[in-house]
Amino acid sequence: MRLSLGLFPFALCFPCLALAELPADEQTAGFVELFNGKDFTGWRFGQESPPKEIPTNWKVEDGVIKVLGGGKPNLATAQEFGDFELRLEWRGAVPNKGYNSGLFIRSGKNVGANQLNLAKGSEGNFINGKVEGAKPVGDLQKPAGEWNEWRITALGDKLSFTCNGKSAYEATGLKPAKGYIGLQAEGAHMEFRNLRIREIKP
Repeated sequence: MRLSLGLFPFALCFPCLALAELPADEQTAGFVELFNGKDFTGWRFGQESPPKEIPTNWKVEDGVIKVLGGGKPNLATAQEFGDFELRLEWRGAVPNKGYNSGLFIRSGKNVGANQLNLAKGSEGNFINGKVEGAKPVGDLQKPAGEWNEWRITALGDKLSFTCNGKSAYEATGLKPAKGYIGLQAEGAHMEFRNLRIREIKP
């Protein structure tokens, strides 16, 4: 499913991010890889990007970002994003177990606000920020151990959210106008892959 962007059809990509691994249709649409599948280039745990030291609870393996538990640090992009469409896949890494994490969008440099929850049963709920129309959409998620695909579009103050090909909700009131994207360490084993993004420009 491709989300309609109405009056904002144009996208710009970032020269520093790779295109080679993306499907042709996504390249044409202006998507770039947010995660290169090899290391944390373009990401940071503090101020430094790429990070020189990798925390013991984070690693990249087999094209997947893995967080192995722990309550910190969170992983954040090196650059800010304004209007964008983000696509990614995630899963709770241990089948038949609870899982917990979060996806931050337009968050501050320390990525603690504007979180789409990844706690089992509350997936997709918008916390540590305020929008109108968001809700938990755990019924759209697959069981732990299986990959879920999320698509998030932030356009002005509007937030569109799609889970596994099904529209989850349309929300409004998203602030600020730009910020960082991040992944949360929240005590559980989680995995993320195929993170790609396109900027939306008028």
